[in-house]
Amino acid sequence: MTRTRLASRTFSLLIFTVLLFAATAGNAQWSEGGNRPIYLERHQLQLNLLMPGFTYEFGILPNLTAGATLGLGLATPPEGYSLAPSYLAFSRYYHNLKRRAGLGKNVSGNSGNYFSIGFGHYFVEWELAGNLDNEGRDLILLGGLYGIQRSYPGGLTLGIEAGAGQYFRNRISNGFGPVVHFRLGWDPFKRKRDKKPPWPPQD
Repeated sequence: MTRTRLASRTFSLLIFTVLLFAATAGNAQWSEGGNRPIYLERHQLQLNLLMPGFTYEFGILPNLTAGATLGLGLATPPEGYSLAPSYLAFSRYYHNLKRRAGLGKNVSGNSGNYFSIGFGHYFVEWELAGNLDNEGRDLILLGGLYGIQRSYPGGLTLGIEAGAGQYFRNRISNGFGPVVHFRLGWDPFKRKRDKKPPWPPQD
């Protein structure tokens, strides 16, 4: 079995585990003494203002989202670094939305703290900067992160997440390395979305 195939199967198993956990947590929240659950945005698009790219995120369950980021990404495997075109598929479980709402804090725009798993692909042969041996050898990442996201008036969003992941490359020994993402984003559709009724509809 190739390392890339092993990474894909491991990622699928992790996604299934998170979905199962989130479904259980979501059902428990629905039945908490008649309290209304906290809903994430049904969907949102953020343009990255720091590096060219965008992130699309959509709600699956009251606390669970999935999405993808496409654009420039920074990879930090043990043998070096690479700033290259990339995509990252992720799933996020927001764990403190109900507490934030109870304190009167903003939860719009998925403003909360979350656990995340992600599967990234870096096209290092097209990198803009880096020190990897990059001749035809794409870089694969499977990692887990903890993140914080906050949304502000006008559609601006700040986000930071950090963790660690396993890197895979053909003919190069895989290694474990840090993962850090910082986002300054802008959601061009936030004002229109704020005028619409909440999703799903509430009584």
